[in-house]
Amino acid sequence: MLVPLILITLGWIFNYAHRMAVSPLLPMIKAEFHLSNAQAGLLMTALLLPYALIQVPAGYLGDRFGRKRLLALSIFGYSISSAMLFFASQYWEVLAFRALYGFFSGLYYAPATALIAETYGTRKGSALGVFMLGPPVGSGIVPLLVVPVALNLGWRYAFPILAVMSSVVGVLLVISLRTLEERSGKARLSIEVGSVNLAIANFLALMAFFGVLTFLVAFLTSTGMGVETASYLFSLLSLVGIVGSLTGGVLYDRLGRKALELAFLSNALLIVLLVLKPGFISALALGLTFYSVGPMVTAFTAETARKDNLGPVMGFVNMVGFFGATVGPYFTGWLIDRLGYREAFFAIAVLYALAWGVIKGTEKVSRT
Repeated sequence: MLVPLILITLGWIFNYAHRMAVSPLLPMIKAEFHLSNAQAGLLMTALLLPYALIQVPAGYLGDRFGRKRLLALSIFGYSISSAMLFFASQYWEVLAFRALYGFFSGLYYAPATALIAETYGTRKGSALGVFMLGPPVGSGIVPLLVVPVALNLGWRYAFPILAVMSSVVGVLLVISLRTLEERSGKARLSIEVGSVNLAIANFLALMAFFGVLTFLVAFLTSTGMGVETASYLFSLLSLVGIVGSLTGGVLYDRLGRKALELAFLSNALLIVLLVLKPGFISALALGLTFYSVGPMVTAFTAETARKDNLGPVMGFVNMVGFFGATVGPYFTGWLIDRLGYREAFFAIAVLYALAWGVIKGTEKVSRT
């Protein structure tokens, strides 16, 4: 079962690579279309809104008709729609193609995580830790892939090149999934009460997460750092997150909810450190906890669901989270335009602290 897990993870890695390719290219895109920071934030919001809305339907359709089919549709769909950015000549066209990408990329998470959780059972935390390498690896490698292409050929060429890579993964994924059994046909479109507070915490966390990812390079350059150095620190944060993701899954298998509380609180404190002391050490420290949240939230979500509504519950928590992700980049850009980068990133730290408070409060309620 290792090969299918690796290829499902690769599909998630490229899902994030396409998603985050805009971040290191943002200075070029802003300059060409004369965008404000708030308008730049909408480039992420445009994909995250349809991504969020499709989560619950994707979970249900995967449970009902087959998760493997949905994964194939997602990876080929998001590759083609992202490649279409090559033809965008106006700002609204960029927004439209990003929204189309958001729809297809949104079909991936719920069926993939439900399939992994069902296949790996008590080892789901560790398996999901591997799967959740998608955010750190995808975000980490994308500047190394797209910035050289953009500097030599122009930013548009980066997207079809990524599309070719992800399409190759898609072909291999379709072949490998033939060997993996799945349960389909019995599905119930319902949400567990216990998943609601987790969804609220996920809303706050992903609002913060995508605010950081969208504006980290711009924040670092605002401190006087060069674009190239800032892009490498962006990659460092993400690549160190590989360790954070793997460790996060293992810690959840051992500590459960406590591990998630620790991750939220650590992110809040380390973002404050990044604002006060931007550089190698603060990016390295944040990378160890920043990406640990994903596998913990996903494993915790699986434990709140039943077998006949696993997909919809996974989709619901992710959907609410990505409503936060939809708001996050625009909200962060709005704060930057009005208050400045430091104040906006301090606000992001507060969001993580609030997420910690929601989970901590839920624990106290469950004991009474």
